[in-house]
Amino acid sequence: MKKFIYLMAMVCTLGFFTACSSDDNNDEKEFVRNEKIEGTWKVQEAGFDENGNSTGSVVLKWEGSDDAAITIPGFNEDKPYPIKYAIKMAPMLLNSQLRSVLQDVTFNENGQISATYKEEADDKDWKVANDYATYKVVNENMITLFLNTAKITEDIDDAQEKAMVAGMLDQFKTGIPVHVSYPATNKVQFYVDKDFVAPIIAMLYAQVNKIPTTGMDKADLARFMILKSVVNQLPTIMEKTTKFEAGLELIK
Repeated sequence: MKKFIYLMAMVCTLGFFTACSSDDNNDEKEFVRNEKIEGTWKVQEAGFDENGNSTGSVVLKWEGSDDAAITIPGFNEDKPYPIKYAIKMAPMLLNSQLRSVLQDVTFNENGQISATYKEEADDKDWKVANDYATYKVVNENMITLFLNTAKITEDIDDAQEKAMVAGMLDQFKTGIPVHVSYPATNKVQFYVDKDFVAPIIAMLYAQVNKIPTTGMDKADLARFMILKSVVNQLPTIMEKTTKFEAGLELIK
């Protein structure tokens, strides 16, 4: 169950997955390349700029109603916290965590994606993940990402958990649309916006309330209840959102 909780948390924080039609410029016979994104891209070091703003690879942008707020158990004395402030604080927390478990991502010329990662931040050695995802180029500013469900779930021992995760991932078998932008010659951003995130919020809301808590140990249960509380507030927050972008800015 722990891996499933982490998967759900990742989806909630980055909003990076949603289903779409497989409408792209590639076919099975020829792969259309975008040389701008090919190669190995590194996760940026977490830090602060001269104005005290968080720096790193996590990019979150939000606009919406001033009364949009979220209550996170154990944070801010369990009082509602404005989204416009939470969205500024989130990269500061996520950047340091991301850099400790993800070193780089490589897009090769044939549509394969690999990554250098650690399973836990305190692990000594970095590992290379292959065959978990591929991509196709739609145009210079869009790719479609395809996840290998079998590979992603192969290490999940619990049958119920494995089936649930596989079911979620299979929702995206036609591909995940990801925007691409180029803020500098040595940087690239991969991100989604509100139109992409809204359907996944609805799916998460439906799924999280069906997850049984029997069998969870005390630590997993505590994490799950926090996650469940956050997910249950997301539909209302999205209704008050006019602009949302979430993704990663990587550097060569």
